[in-house]
Amino acid sequence: MRPVIICLYFLFVGAGAFGQISGHVTDTAGKPVAFATAALLRSADSTIANSATANDIGIFRMNGVQPGTYTLRITAVGYRMYRSAVFGVSEGRQADLGRLIVTQTGRQLGEVVIRADKPQVQQTAEGVTVNVQNSIITQGSSAMDVLQRSPGVIVDQHNNTISLNGKTGVMVMIDGRLMRMSMDQLITLLISMSADNIDKIELMNTPPAKYDAEGNAGIINIVTKKNKKRGTNGSVTLTGGYGVYEKASAAFNVNHNTGKVNLYGYYSYWHNHDYGYLSAIGSENAAILGGQADFSYTGISKPISNYSSAAVGTDIKLDSGTTIGVSVDYWGGGNTNHPHNYGYYLFEDAQTLTYNSFFNNSNHAGIATTNLYLDKDMAEGQKLRADLNYLYYKTRSLSNSQSSFTDSQGNQAGGTDSLFSPVQRDFGNTLINVLVGKLDYSKQFNKKLRLEAGAKVTYSRTNARSGIENFENGVWVPDVVGLANNFITYEAIDAGYLTFNMQLDSATSLVAGARYEYSHNYTDRSADINYRVDRKLGRFFPSVFFTRKINDHSSWNMSYTERITRPSYDDLASYVSYNDPVSVFTGNPLLKPTITHNLKVGYNDHDYLFSLLFSRDNGPILGTQVTTGPVSGVVYLRPVNADWQNSITLQATIPVKISDWWDMTYTLTGGLRQYRISFTPQPFEKAFLAGSFNFSENFKLGHGLSAELSGYSNSPSYNANWRSYGNTIINMGVKKQLGKGSIKLSIADIFRGSSYKSDLGRLTKDAFNSKVHVNYSSESNVATMVKLTYYRSFGSSGNKNQEKRDSGAGEERSRL
Repeated sequence: MRPVIICLYFLFVGAGAFGQISGHVTDTAGKPVAFATAALLRSADSTIANSATANDIGIFRMNGVQPGTYTLRITAVGYRMYRSAVFGVSEGRQADLGRLIVTQTGRQLGEVVIRADKPQVQQTAEGVTVNVQNSIITQGSSAMDVLQRSPGVIVDQHNNTISLNGKTGVMVMIDGRLMRMSMDQLITLLISMSADNIDKIELMNTPPAKYDAEGNAGIINIVTKKNKKRGTNGSVTLTGGYGVYEKASAAFNVNHNTGKVNLYGYYSYWHNHDYGYLSAIGSENAAILGGQADFSYTGISKPISNYSSAAVGTDIKLDSGTTIGVSVDYWGGGNTNHPHNYGYYLFEDAQTLTYNSFFNNSNHAGIATTNLYLDKDMAEGQKLRADLNYLYYKTRSLSNSQSSFTDSQGNQAGGTDSLFSPVQRDFGNTLINVLVGKLDYSKQFNKKLRLEAGAKVTYSRTNARSGIENFENGVWVPDVVGLANNFITYEAIDAGYLTFNMQLDSATSLVAGARYEYSHNYTDRSADINYRVDRKLGRFFPSVFFTRKINDHSSWNMSYTERITRPSYDDLASYVSYNDPVSVFTGNPLLKPTITHNLKVGYNDHDYLFSLLFSRDNGPILGTQVTTGPVSGVVYLRPVNADWQNSITLQATIPVKISDWWDMTYTLTGGLRQYRISFTPQPFEKAFLAGSFNFSENFKLGHGLSAELSGYSNSPSYNANWRSYGNTIINMGVKKQLGKGSIKLSIADIFRGSSYKSDLGRLTKDAFNSKVHVNYSSESNVATMVKLTYYRSFGSSGNKNQEKRDSGAGEERSRL
């Protein structure tokens, strides 16, 4: 950290005293040309030494110009390029170039609409980029729908996991902000987020040093669309649909850009009446019930969810090189659910127990983020970016249940002070506060060398309170398994990075850097001594990217990176949440972070992309696993660490153009995986082959009509002691362009393949000798889901860009 700050200091103070250039851009009639671009070129080689944008009356100013000889180039939309004669700049002197006249081109430009189809999948040194707006199925979909259709991404909504190239340690960012929240809340957010506002998805399995080192599987960055037009403009999207039950969403965004001041706002609403059916059959040693038993279990849920998201902000250009801004983002809402669960247990002595339960569940969550930033362009290609962020995250959940647990004679089983009490409730409340400060600096020394450096500090406090209570003699009494607890954790992370971007020759580039992160995670002293944590970790994370251009349409690249995955705040919390009479969900304060090493080789020829990734994870964090706990006989479902995991992953993207009206893209991701676990009574290793296949068929039918057929197929895979079956999903959509608007009809999962099956205990024996087959059917597996979407844009035309920025609070939002 200290070397990075010292390096930044000497770079800043080395700028010295420079000259200043100003001018006034007008047309031949003397009228000012607003927002023209002025570029200062070195007379020796015509390289750009400085640049500025004229204000609304055509005046520009460049500060920090080194002494030397230059020419000035002026460009503006609708005008011919202007280039001055050679002139000199002296140290500490001001040069006013006066009136600079540009002439109009032969014709005035009206609104220019450029339509060029980007490749659906593009390869980068860090991974691949999916241009989701190329898909007509995107409109009216959710961010989760788009993510599931992305190559190498597998989402298991039942078990709350998102994996990239077969690995579950992936972090999700939205516009560079990592969403530091529990996986179930992240999945809820993505389901309720409209895809109409998404521009592209960056799948980075080997991110460079400037990104947080978080995420052993890499980073998924969802990049939203930014309005680039001058003036006032925006869009409205309305969607209605039906599956088993109704769906609806609406989104509105508006932007007002004067060039110097940009104001923007966004609001969306999402309603979903969902359906899910869960069945499980198998056997386990249910000691709390009486021993080894065969069982069958079913559950039906019909949750109703309503969520809203909103954002407001402004960007203010103080001068040609300085911009400040502030934004406030909010996402929140909740769902209610009244599931019905039924179970039947058969013991070795032929005794039976029947479980019948009705629940009344409610869950609410809210995230608020504020961001203040400063962007400063300085002399000689230097740039400085500073961010200050505050994040507030709160959840509350309450579940009331009325259950009967009876033997073969109809008598109540167990007691009223246990998990099979007739009347129970469990509650959970989480409050997280995060403060983040970030500083990024870059300097372009010449055409062949650029330096990037930065520092980031993060401080967070998490307060999680939960418990299970039984209703006895008219009062609520804490359950012996789920005694109420108040778990408070603190975390501080200091980070700094340094990266050199080098152009070794006309065809070869090298990016080499390192990031240092020091983290201190500890619990409040009031915590139970068995769950106290005081963990410190300081580590360098190197990254190297080598690219060699073969010709104008092909190149190959190689990279090496190291990553870390820290447990989420929710994973560390010692909450207890009811699952059924023999099991509870809980966190694991003793989870350790995962360290990952990645080596990747890639090749592309035109739009054909190929890559091979080798990775090693030490201590990968596994999702919900069957473990023992403080109360004997009760199953504790919580995350644990595996010993290690090795992966070899091949990815190939092959576009095919049949004709001008029909093109397609196929992506295959697959390889060999191997891991070892030792949290089970008998440690074991497993090696297997797994993969996924994505495809998209696009048809341009003429007269503003287009269609798409797309889908994905996932092979069987393994995770710890679980085996997941494969499945295939195919979607279709038809779109009609209507001037500035469009209407689209989409059908999701037309062959009803969204059934998620898995087996527990088939690989080794766990602590309860479990052997279970689970089948979860989502709504589209039960009924065809049809949606109709109308989209309409409005406003003026223009060409001013609103820059996409990484505010620096990303990692913390990903762990909320």
